[in-house]
Amino acid sequence: MADLKDHFNRCLFFAAAATTRMLSRMSQEEFQKHDLSSTQGFILIIVKTAPGIIVTDLSSVLQLDQTTVTKTLNKMAGIGLLTREPFGKLVRVFLTEKGLQRELDAQAAWDKLQLRYNLAIGQAIARSLTEGLVHAQDSLEVESR
Repeated sequence: MADLKDHFNRCLFFAAAATTRMLSRMSQEEFQKHDLSSTQGFILIIVKTAPGIIVTDLSSVLQLDQTTVTKTLNKMAGIGLLTREPFGKLVRVFLTEKGLQRELDAQAAWDKLQLRYNLAIGQAIARSLTEGLVHAQDSLEVESR
């Protein structure tokens, strides 16, 4: 079985997908401690960093479909974490006081996630992998146009 696993781990898609599943589980564990999904947590962090960000830009930063982000924003607005304000044809997003408080939880979860994977694989490897993946994303995006 080890030979078969090694065979598939030579494929970028297979290895990246398997790693993504592991990192997603770790992320879910950390954010769930604060009753947040990973996406909700990152939205809180981004909106605190860029108050009034428009939904299309938020979707771009998250690298998620705008429909997915809008559904998450609806849920977050429903529990009082953020507000949305029309801005011409666009919608701007702001955190409420409750959202600002919960952003601290989100930041703590993200910090813990990064600590966990840095301890597991080493900070230098984590940084190198991240840089390599960003380069690959940029190249694949150009190729897919």
